[in-house]
Amino acid sequence: MIERAEIVVMLAKEPKPGLVKTRLQSRFTSAEAAQLAAAAVRDSQRALRASRIPRRILCWDGDPSDFTDGFEVLTQRIGTLNDRLIGAFSDIDRHGSERVLLIGMDTPQIHSALLDADWEGCDAVLGLSEDGGFWAIGLRTSDAARVFAGIEMSTARTGSAQLARLLSLGYSVKLLPPLRDIDEPLDAAHVADRYPGLEFSRRHAALTRASRPELIFDQLYAGSPVHTDAPGACVLPLEARRWCGRADDIDQLVVSRCRGPVLDLGCGPGRMVQALNEAGVAALGVDMSAIAVTVTRSRGALAMQARLTERLPAEGRWGTVLLMDGNVGIDGDVAAVLQRCRSLLTPGGWIIVEVDTRPTWHQTRRVRLTADRAQYSAELAWTRTGIAAVRWLAAPLDLLVVEEWTAGGRAFLSLQSAT
Repeated sequence: MIERAEIVVMLAKEPKPGLVKTRLQSRFTSAEAAQLAAAAVRDSQRALRASRIPRRILCWDGDPSDFTDGFEVLTQRIGTLNDRLIGAFSDIDRHGSERVLLIGMDTPQIHSALLDADWEGCDAVLGLSEDGGFWAIGLRTSDAARVFAGIEMSTARTGSAQLARLLSLGYSVKLLPPLRDIDEPLDAAHVADRYPGLEFSRRHAALTRASRPELIFDQLYAGSPVHTDAPGACVLPLEARRWCGRADDIDQLVVSRCRGPVLDLGCGPGRMVQALNEAGVAALGVDMSAIAVTVTRSRGALAMQARLTERLPAEGRWGTVLLMDGNVGIDGDVAAVLQRCRSLLTPGGWIIVEVDTRPTWHQTRRVRLTADRAQYSAELAWTRTGIAAVRWLAAPLDLLVVEEWTAGGRAFLSLQSAT
């Protein structure tokens, strides 16, 4: 006989802007993060309604009126997460040793088969999450204080600590399949990509279509016209034809100065990585555009999709880091970009930067990338900076100017790490 949960509790809070999914706000506005939270709650509720668990309870913080259909409502206790978990199990009107399963609001990808899992005679079930926490916990006992008191929550060790506590109490435990909690923007993108049928995924797609600049760059490299929208600003031209072609004679002057291995940041469609390979220099291209990475690989070159702020291969061991085509100014903080590049270099390594032809120029503007009337990026900072400005910004970073040169209306300088 299958022993599934008899009561399911969803621990959640009202999706108010600024109060939920705050870690998503490095990528989304507070209102957008709240929209994603609301969609995640509704997806989870759909899975709960589709399960065979006869009694469904919403343990809620805030106004539950938009989410009560098919659910009893229990008010969350005030206090720490430990207090709220203890309250959720202790405050239920239950009879005997009913099996109670509790989930949160961070895993919209749950489905009824997971919720209907057979407990196989165990005293507890535990679903661990990929970040080290847990996404579900089920108990037969109402003595939740002993289960949760003193457990350090929201750490990479919470799940293992909770499992150890259950076992120390003498409980037999069945582990449920691990799931990925949605805490950070990368978590949201991961879940949205792998579970496209969710309301969460559709909302995520709608928000990112209108905000992620890499999607606009995808269109640029696929042949669509793209321009920068910044009234009154002097911004870098989007020279797609040159970027998508082969390295020209000016690019080859850069290739001749590179010491391998080379990391080309913002490699675009890979003309420099291809040219370096043809010159016998090992190189890797990095770009946030998936299309750029695909085109680079089609040239027989190595490339990966990532942002400068993400962990990159072989950090601290690159002979040269390239910042071509004004990439030093994207995101608007040239000093931070140079500092990040320095961290990627081997001692004595080089950074080669293409800059504005006006030596003292240094101007930052908020711009949007526009592909058509319907699609545009969120605003991003974009700085155009000249040789003198970069030299001044590099000095406090122990980056020495080794060479400056101009050719064909383009300007460059080489920096070397002092250590």
